[in-house]
Amino acid sequence: MEGMMDTTLKSKNSQKASNIVKVLREQILTGMLKPGTRIMSARELSRHFQVSQVTANKALLQLVEDKLIVRNERRGSFVKKNWQAKNHTIGFADNLDVFGPEIQASCGLYRDTCIRMLYENNCSVRFLRKDEIPDAVLERDFDGILGYYAGWDDELMARMKKTGIPVVLGRFDFVLNTPFHQVLPDIYGAVYEVFHRIDRKQFDGLIIIYEDHDNCLYRRDIALKLAHCIGFEEENIELFKASHLEVEMNYPLWQDVSRRCRLGRKFIYTCGDNMASGLIRVFRESGVELGKEIQLASCGNLEDCGYRPFEEPTITGAGTNYEEYAMAAVRLLMRVLELPEENKFSQITRVPAVYKKRKTAF
Repeated sequence: MEGMMDTTLKSKNSQKASNIVKVLREQILTGMLKPGTRIMSARELSRHFQVSQVTANKALLQLVEDKLIVRNERRGSFVKKNWQAKNHTIGFADNLDVFGPEIQASCGLYRDTCIRMLYENNCSVRFLRKDEIPDAVLERDFDGILGYYAGWDDELMARMKKTGIPVVLGRFDFVLNTPFHQVLPDIYGAVYEVFHRIDRKQFDGLIIIYEDHDNCLYRRDIALKLAHCIGFEEENIELFKASHLEVEMNYPLWQDVSRRCRLGRKFIYTCGDNMASGLIRVFRESGVELGKEIQLASCGNLEDCGYRPFEEPTITGAGTNYEEYAMAAVRLLMRVLELPEENKFSQITRVPAVYKKRKTAF
């Protein structure tokens, strides 16, 4: 059929929707599939990539959301004729230097995924320090901003909002009091899975370890709420505050926790993987076998970003998929750039965290 998509795409068994999207997006962006070209139907894609029709349809819906194709119920799917939108200039706040090496990889994965997607959406990118964002918005140097919250006061945020420049903020687990758009991981469901797998009768008590900053305090409060739901009373729960961004300073704390665990069977929950890894080191030095003598779970997911201090994934119970997190941030920014009416109100996008069973617990 004239105008039919080139069928030189290589099929692979068990291709997921994201892989189909990646192949089609590349062919659209490189011009192999030109504007107006018909795309295979969900049925044709399912046969070609050897996947279910549901998976193929999911891929097409994602391309529609990315504004690369249009779908007509009767005629089929076609490459969007004006997909090559305005070359937006985006400011990106990269403050990796404020984080310790334990979590820089996750921040880097978030950043790199954002940058890749922005380039795929025909954007140019300039890096900013987070304190440069207000002036960049007020002076209208950029079409949009991806950044971090920096404690701007209400008056400044109101002035920034009036410029009409979209600002999408990420990297926090909780909704900020800000007029700007936000993307955040929804950790509650994954942490719920952790706590509701605990057999309360097996433990004398619960130890929760946290750092004294807003994100960790939010995680601590969720853990406390769920601990009460499964039967831990206040007198059964011990809270330990670790040093923020000073991992080595916590070594005496990890030793103290280790000693307390020998006095009774405890379940340990840390509000970050860097804290869990410090505990694991002390336990191993003491000859303690994780998952038997000690039950440990954490909120984080650093090991999927390359942080594996013991050459194996031994930490996370609940964690964020940083690539999905970044992709959601870019999709939100592109949507409010292309549809200015959606920029009038603050939009919140939540990305579900995932539960992962590790041998350190259960």
